[in-house]
Amino acid sequence: MDNLSVSDKHYDKKYEDMQVRLDKLYDEIKDIETLIEEVETRLYNIRQEKISGDNVYQFLLFFDRLYDRFTDIEKKTFMKSFLADVNIYEEAQADGRILRSLKFRFPVFFNGKEIYELDWDNFHPSI
Repeated sequence: MDNLSVSDKHYDKKYEDMQVRLDKLYDEIKDIETLIEEVETRLYNIRQEKISGDNVYQFLLFFDRLYDRFTDIEKKTFMKSFLADVNIYEEAQADGRILRSLKFRFPVFFNGKEIYELDWDNFHPSI
């Protein structure tokens, strides 16, 4: 914009075009800043381990957008906020399974029941 000459016969159109482009960039910056703010707020809540049913629901709504942007440490912290305990086998089972059980920090609805733990050794799903 600084290099536009007022004497250019297309000055008004060029100026308007550049202003539209600049406004669009500022809109994009604002959208990105809003997303960053949301992620930082969620990370703060995770770190504080103040996970309520509403927070969990909000995390899950944005999970696909947020999780891929997390560092490995943030992913671990995020998962720890949901899980109280994870038990794995030392070696993979015959069916390829390595997870023995999961304990959640809040109730989870699974197969029509509210559970806090999912134990595959004592679970027989109907397929």
